[in-house]
Amino acid sequence: MPSAVTAQFKNKEWVGRNAFSEYDRKHKERIPPQYLIKANFISGYILPMTTNLKNIAHPPVLGGEICLEFPSWGIYPWQQNLGGPTVGVALSALDLGNRDILGQMIATYPYVLINCAKGKYVQFQYKIGVGLAFMTRTWNDGDTLHGMDVPEANSAIGSILNAYITTGFSLSFILPSDVRLHLDAGFIHASNGTVLQPNGGLNMLYGSVGASYTISPRQMQRPPQRRMPDFPYEWVLNITASAGSRELYYRDNRSFLIGSLHLGALYSACNWYGVGLGVDAFYDGVFTRQGFTNSMSMAEFDEQTKITKFNRYLLKEDNIANKFRVGVAINNEFRIGRVALLLDWGVYCYDPIRNAYSHEHPKYGTHRPMFYTYDIDKEDGWNYFRLGIRARVWDNLYIQAAVKSHLHKAEMLEFGLGYQIPFARHADHVINGNMSRYYFVHQ
Repeated sequence: MPSAVTAQFKNKEWVGRNAFSEYDRKHKERIPPQYLIKANFISGYILPMTTNLKNIAHPPVLGGEICLEFPSWGIYPWQQNLGGPTVGVALSALDLGNRDILGQMIATYPYVLINCAKGKYVQFQYKIGVGLAFMTRTWNDGDTLHGMDVPEANSAIGSILNAYITTGFSLSFILPSDVRLHLDAGFIHASNGTVLQPNGGLNMLYGSVGASYTISPRQMQRPPQRRMPDFPYEWVLNITASAGSRELYYRDNRSFLIGSLHLGALYSACNWYGVGLGVDAFYDGVFTRQGFTNSMSMAEFDEQTKITKFNRYLLKEDNIANKFRVGVAINNEFRIGRVALLLDWGVYCYDPIRNAYSHEHPKYGTHRPMFYTYDIDKEDGWNYFRLGIRARVWDNLYIQAAVKSHLHKAEMLEFGLGYQIPFARHADHVINGNMSRYYFVHQ
């Protein structure tokens, strides 16, 4: 590309991505702070997704939370792209309904409220938040001797510290004197991503009622709203390397290295959403020699239990090829400024574990095809999901945390470092006498 075109692109397009103009900076300095203090009463219901939870979950879940919220003024591009969202941070405390086995959960998390509809007296918003949850009771506080399904065991939570994810909707009624009433409903998930077993996880539906008070100066004027620049590239390339560890079985007390490499091309459908295709290579150290057969001698059985007592998979030897899986995924990225929420759905193209189970498939035996029906309690299946959060820390360098799962069963929690390469943009430029739809550049 000619250098003049590069300079023109950089001056007019690229600067709008990372910052707002000096004009907007001056208005930002004049904006008085505004924030809301909110208190909610929460009631919920734990979804009994395992036999153990059917025994130990005693509804309802009861508790409350306090929140500090900051409505946006639409100064930054991402704020205007999302229609002036509200950013908040919450501290919640919930009694999980069975104090002796499940105990209490204390969670702290940042969240964003995105406007779906707004009137003079009513506001309807979508909420999503990610944070940390601390549990006062874990597997070690219950019956650890008689299996995972007994009523005295807590197979849902294996660690004190857990990931916390919440999503739902909020309906607000705007009253005089800066007071608002709130009705919320949504979903909460807490688990450690199999870092420590057992890890059945907690999934609950909740509803809440609360009130907030807006603290702000009486005389306030919003700055003039200006059209923000579009996201400067239509295509970006994401390269992410992640790692972590996980346990295979709660009776083993042994951790294995896990990792992944992601390469994906993402198309910016709009300023706040990108969609594309990616390739994932997963390494999972748990796929060492394991499993039991009827033909085993007692000596072989004893030797096998020294490696793991888990009997879901049947791997007769410790082969490095068994530790890798490769998949192709549809990638979704929801952008909130420097932060992006990730939701990927993938299909395994290379999966040596597809037929490495201690049981045969009722229809396909030991030769499962690429797509087949399966029971998630017995098999991992042919597809996977990744739910994560990415934050750009410097230039195009970002950090990432994500959980990979098979349907609702978490497989691994991974932390990574990546780089985003913007490389293509629509252009109505004539280059070398030809009209070019895209030009490629990276600075």
